[in-house]
Formats: sequence, C-alpha cells, structure tokens
Amino acid sequence: MPKLFTTPGFTEASARAALEIAERKVLALQRFIKRIVEREIFAAVIRQAGFDPKKADCRLNWGTEKPEVKLEDLIRLAEVSASSETVYVRPEEVRKNLVKAGFELWENKQ
Repeated sequence: MPKLFTTPGFTEASARAALEIAERKVLALQRFIKRIVEREIFAAVIRQAGFDPKKADCRLNWGTEKPEVKLEDLIRLAEVSASSETVYVRPEEVRKNLVKAGFELWENKQ
C-alpha cells in the first residue's frame, strides 16, 4: 500500500488490487474489535446496569449503516420524553416519523 502512493508507474488495476487488500485487512480488524468490544465492554456495562446482555442485544456498527429503528422504539421514546424533564424526541419529530412509516396524519386547524 505505501508503494502505491510513493512509487510512480502503478496502473489503475494495481491500485484497485492494493485497495481491495487493504480493505480486507481493515474489515478483519473491525470484526475483531467489534467482537472484543461487544463481549468485554458492552456486556459488562449492561450487566453492571442490571440488565441481561443477551436480551439487550447491543451491537457495534461501523460506518454509515443505519440501525433498524422500530416503530415501538419511537413510541416508547416519545412516552419517555413526555413523562420526563428531558426531551429526547419532539412531538413534531414523532409525527414526521409516523408519516414516513405510512400513517396518515393531519395538521390541527386552529
């Protein structure tokens, strides 16, 4: 990989091959780190908080991949926001997400 940036004369094909090799190494390292963090850190913290790590199913996600958000999670978060002093999600955000999920909502006429 360092030769790719410092030595002239590499073709696009050899550059792509070098990048694929480097990407595989990065993915392997990420998998290793993910396993260690989930088992050694996440599980310990969840257990310390008094929860079951298997039920919590807490995962480390690399990159820009978005975790799947369930409608039940949004509703529960809205309930917690409404009953606590900390607003985790605003009512207009809940409405916007419900519309995205397929609910037909109308604005209140005042």
